[in-house]
This record gives sequence, C-alpha cells and structure tokens, in this order.
Amino acid sequence: MDILLLTLGMLLLAWGGLAWLRPQGSIAGPAWLRWLGGLGGMGLALLGAVLLVLGWNGLLGAALAVWGCGLAVLAVWGGDLLWALRRTLAVVAGGALLMGGGLSWLAGGRVELGVWALLSATVAAQALWLLRQPEALARLRWLQTHLKPWMVLLALAVLVRIPVPLWLEGFALISLVQMSLISLAALWWGFTQIGARIGLLFGLAFALGLGVELLGSKTGLPFGLYTYQGAPPPTVLGVPLIVPLGWFSLVLSAHGLAGGRPWLTGLLVVAWDLGLEALMPAKGYWTWQDPHPLWYGAPLQNYLAWFAVGFVISWMYGRLGPGLHRNRSFGWAYRLEALFIPVGLALFGLWPAALVCGLAMNLLAWSEYLRGWAGERFGRIADSR
Repeated sequence: MDILLLTLGMLLLAWGGLAWLRPQGSIAGPAWLRWLGGLGGMGLALLGAVLLVLGWNGLLGAALAVWGCGLAVLAVWGGDLLWALRRTLAVVAGGALLMGGGLSWLAGGRVELGVWALLSATVAAQALWLLRQPEALARLRWLQTHLKPWMVLLALAVLVRIPVPLWLEGFALISLVQMSLISLAALWWGFTQIGARIGLLFGLAFALGLGVELLGSKTGLPFGLYTYQGAPPPTVLGVPLIVPLGWFSLVLSAHGLAGGRPWLTGLLVVAWDLGLEALMPAKGYWTWQDPHPLWYGAPLQNYLAWFAVGFVISWMYGRLGPGLHRNRSFGWAYRLEALFIPVGLALFGLWPAALVCGLAMNLLAWSEYLRGWAGERFGRIADSR
C-alpha cells in the first residue's frame, strides 16, 4: 500500500510539474539518444533483476527492474524528443528526491523508497509529455500502421522472459513458450515472403536439426560426446523440442542478417552457441561428457559442427526460398537473442560466457551498421584533410 501511494504521489508530482513549468517542444536531440536511452534503461532493469536473483534488496531490485523497462520503452519511443524536456525532468527529479528522501527518512533510512520515487516520477513525466507531442503520436500511428502479426509474436517472446528472475523454477516452461513464439513468428514472417514454401523449409530444417541431434547424442558425431538424459519435457525422440525449433527459427533469422551468405550464417550460429553451451547444460537440457572440452564442456568439434549445420540450413534456405534474405526484418529475432542470452547468463552467474557470447553475437548481428558507421567516420576524417 505504501508503494502504491508513493507511486500515485509521484504521478501527481509529474503532472503538476508539467502543468506548472509548461515545457514546450523544441528541436529534437540526436536520434542516437533513443537507442542509448533504451540501452541505459535495459541496463537498469538488468541490475534490478540481478538484485532480485541474489536477494540483496527486493524493493530496490523491483524499482530498477520495473522502471528501467519503462525508461527503455520511452527512450526508444521518443528519447530524442525528450531532450527538450531535460530541464523540466531535472526539476521533477529533484522534487521526487526530496519527497522520496523524506519518506525514506521517516521509514528508517530505506533508500530504495527514494529510488522508487525518483524513477517513477521520471517515467510518469516522460510518458505524460510524450503523449502531448505530435511527433510522438505520429510515431505511434506509424507503428500501428506498420505493425505485423509476426512482430507481435516476437514482442510476446520478449515479454514472457520478464518473469525469469522472479521464477527461476519456471525456466523450462518459459524457454518453451519463448521459442514456440519465435518459431510461430518465423513461420508467419516467412509466409509473407515466400508463401506456403516456408512450411516445407520448416519441415526440412526441423528434421535436419532433430536428425543431427539424435545422431550426436547417440554416437558423439558430429558435435562430441553429450547426452540429453534428464532434459526437461517436451521432447521429440529424447531431444528437447526447443532444440529443432531453434535450428529452424534462429538460423532463419541469422540467414537474413547474413544476407543469404551461408558462411556468415554459420558464424552467427556459432556465436549463439557460445552462450547456449554455458546456459543450457546449467539448466539440465544436455550434459557434456567429452574428454576434450574447450568451452563449458563442449569440444572444438562442437563449434565446427554448429558452423556446418548452420551453413547447410542457410544454403537450403537460399536454394528453396531465394527471397528470404532480401528482407532482413526477421533478423531482429537474432538481435533480441543477442541481448537476452547474455542477460540470462549474467543472471545465473555465468559471466565469462555472458561477455564472450554477448560480444560475439552483437558484433556479428550489427556488423552492417558498424561497417557503415566506420566508413562514414573515416570518410569524414579523409574529407577534413
């Protein structure tokens, strides 16, 4: 009840501050503020999730997790527009700190109340102001017009991951729902690109992925010695269902990011597996028994095999669905994995894997933009000389 009253008070503070100061829209800030603000908000949310998992401070962790997500969404929506509100936000934040600090002192020095007040007032002020801006409303209308069903499924796949820090025992169920939603999104997106042929590609990729996993878990070829014994259900012939689903959907996403180049798809898939080989054995999906481990129990041949299977599936997509790589929009499925897999690894204390996997996946996933940025940067330097 105290938190509810505090949140309502911060909403009134934000509304009153905007009504009193009457900020006017002006020239928007640079576009990169949207993405920087989004990353910053997600960083706060990640820190809050870590605090919740470790059990250090529940209210502080909840404040960072909840309001960090809100700040991230608002930043992506209108971070550049919010630049014009920076002075008003500073005033509102100051008022929130005073009120929250007073409540914190009355409650015996509970600093987390001040943090909750600051973040909730900031989110409320940003949301109320953006809802009054024509450009922000135009972006919402654009989103409504261009939003596709497969995008909704992909967004739901992101949302279902939010309970993971609060419900660690439900990891298997959440993972199944998340991968099922991504696979449905892949089918829907693929149907808009090549029609019913996406069903054939789904069947072939699923069968190939399941086949190599059955062969590998029984013989050690091509991945190395491992077993699926004890893997959480549902399984297909002993292989967790999410594994062949992943071979279809995430390779399809990587295929688009790679522009249809199988060798680059293979590298993207290997980068993804750098995280999976740390996370999934830790959650009981498979167990490595190979005598020559290289990375979290997996041998070198595992990564060579992942490259090869990713290469073959990508080549198959290129031959039977030549239009799939021309539209890279479904590449966001891989990019979202590049964000959430390192976060999951960090939550479970697998920091080396989080750093290596996060760096590898994101460098490859954003390589097109990085090359464009570097070329533009060097071009400006050359012109200035």
